[in-house]
Amino acid sequence: MRIVTWLLLVGCGGSQPPTKKQPTDAESVFGPLEVGADYATYTKLTDKPFLSLDHGNRWVDVYVNSIGLAAYDSSAPIPVGTIVVKTSVLDEDGAPGTVVGPLYVMEKRAAGYAPAEDDWWYALHWANPPAEDAVKFGGPIYWRGTSARVDYCANCHTDYDRSLGGLIPSSVLKR
Repeated sequence: MRIVTWLLLVGCGGSQPPTKKQPTDAESVFGPLEVGADYATYTKLTDKPFLSLDHGNRWVDVYVNSIGLAAYDSSAPIPVGTIVVKTSVLDEDGAPGTVVGPLYVMEKRAAGYAPAEDDWWYALHWANPPAEDAVKFGGPIYWRGTSARVDYCANCHTDYDRSLGGLIPSSVLKR
């Protein structure tokens, strides 16, 4: 029960106990962002950031690449190669702050990559976490792919409709 509670807290933006050492699996070692680094060239779906409790109570903006843009708001299947990026800033007294938070990335991969997650690949990349978070998480963060550290992404996103990995229609984002 304790593990389930801890996983739920981590998965839905809660705090995680301090780590004493960096993870050693290849998909949890920090490095340059491999997917979605060019998100500034994508279509921004949000007029303004919205507070996302599921992303650590951070303010997020959503971007989608051209491959998935047409399908994003339709009932069409999301094509392989679709990339969705959420940028984030930390909350400061109920408003977007100035401290940059992690980038959250989803990529629709070919059938067979992760059948239980409808073949979505997930990543969390935080190059410059505040000192407190750097200590808590073991330094800069890049959790991705098959790393157990991003299981919470799949767990939350597979609860959404249409097997879309939890994509929020842009009509909802632009309120």
